[in-house]
This record gives sequence, structure tokens and C-alpha cells, in this order.
Amino acid sequence: MVNHLNLSNRISQNYSLLSKKDKQIATFVLDHQEQIDQWNIKELAELTHTSNATITRFCHKLDYRSFSEFKTYVSQELTALPAPAQLTEKITDYYTQLIHSSSQLIDHLQIGALVSAVQQSNKILVCGLGSSGLSATELKYRLARMGLIVDAITDPHMMLMSATLLKKGDLLIGISNSGETDAVVEACAVAKKESDTIFAITNRNHTNLTAIADGVLFASDNRTITDPRFINSQLPIHFILDILCYALLENKTYLANREKTLVTLDLEQHN
Repeated sequence: MVNHLNLSNRISQNYSLLSKKDKQIATFVLDHQEQIDQWNIKELAELTHTSNATITRFCHKLDYRSFSEFKTYVSQELTALPAPAQLTEKITDYYTQLIHSSSQLIDHLQIGALVSAVQQSNKILVCGLGSSGLSATELKYRLARMGLIVDAITDPHMMLMSATLLKKGDLLIGISNSGETDAVVEACAVAKKESDTIFAITNRNHTNLTAIADGVLFASDNRTITDPRFINSQLPIHFILDILCYALLENKTYLANREKTLVTLDLEQHN
């Protein structure tokens, strides 16, 4: 799958495997993506304070066959994205880039596996901290409206406690952009000991979280957008949640439960 990924996704997926110098190169090329086509390998090595050999190894780690292929692919990505002018068009373009980048990472087999895990679980626990905690809470509300027994934990201490109380047949969904959020990883590790099913939603592969998880759904890293004024780390995760919930609502019982809750809420608002 990696051959079809854009530069940002390749870096995100393999970030944990990159050396300190590789990460230095990654940061530079993401910040200067528009200029990559202007430099040869020697010039890029000088600009990143590395060497030709390091640049070549970096390209290979990202599954480019050569520096030349790296330049070609990056240039193609840029020509496919017209530069927006006005503010609204700019943000629209950023959203489009993030969704396009995220769609590259969707593994429908993993979506299907998570749908099955949700349907077969006795209880679902969704864990996330910070912005990922907001996504965890959003997923809780969506699943609760389908009639599922679910809770979302966004506090580190409660996360560990709740994971300890899970039993075989329960499902834990851990959300962490980095895949290294201590509380989320620890909660998953505890749940794993109880033979619970663990699913991760994360940006990066080869992390402590992906090592524990039975299944993984990858979200695009928000570093796809290099504009420091654009702050949105959860859109790619919500893209996954939308796909997951759409698939779950093929279940007629879940769909009927959701419609029932919506009718109830509508009645309350008009009383």
C-alpha cells in the first residue's frame, strides 16, 4: 500500500523507523515541498546538513526506489493541487488535501474487522487524551445512539482503572495520533492481558500502540498541511469515524435505534 501514499503519509507511517537525521530531512522536505524539484541530491544534502548517502537511505525508507523517483512523485503531488487564493478557498483546499490523504490510508478489511468487533463485543471502551479525547467522546455518543454499551474515558487514571475492569469479549478502541500516548498504551496493555480485543486509530505505524493492537486504522497526519495557522488534528480521525459508523448503520437494529433516539431528541426540543 505504501507505494500509493503521498509524501506526508509515507513519513507518518514510517516515522518511528527514521533516524534523527532522517527526521531532520523529513521536516525540511515537508516545509519546502514546493522547492524539492529545484534541488539535486547534493544540494538537498547540504541544505539538510546530511550526506548524499543519508538522503538515498531516507528515500528508500519511504519506499521510493531512488532520489529521482522521490522528486518525481513529490512534483506530481504538487501539480495535482491548485493553489487557492481566498481564505475560504484556502481552508476548503486544506480539508480536501486532508481527506484525500486520509483516503489513501483506509484499509477496508480493517474497517470490516472493527465493525465485526463492535457487533460481537459485550462492552466497548474508547480511550483518548486531549484532542483525541474529543474524538473518543464523539464516537461514544454515536455508538450509544445505536444502542451499544459504550463509554469514553479521557482521564489517564480512569482510563487505566476502566481497562482493568474489562473482561474477555469486551472491546477497547485506543485513539492516539502519535501511537505513543502513555495512558492509552498502558490501558491497551492492561486490557490485552484480559484477552480483550484492541483496536487502534492512529497516525503512525511501528509504535507501542500498533504493536499491542489486534487491528489498526491509520489516519493521515495533519502535517500534510504545512501552514502553521491551520490547526486540525482530528479531521482525519473523524473521517474514519464517519466510515465506521456508516458501515455499522447497515445493521437495521442499529439504524432503528439511532432513528428512535433522534425522534426522542426532536420531541424534547419542541416541548
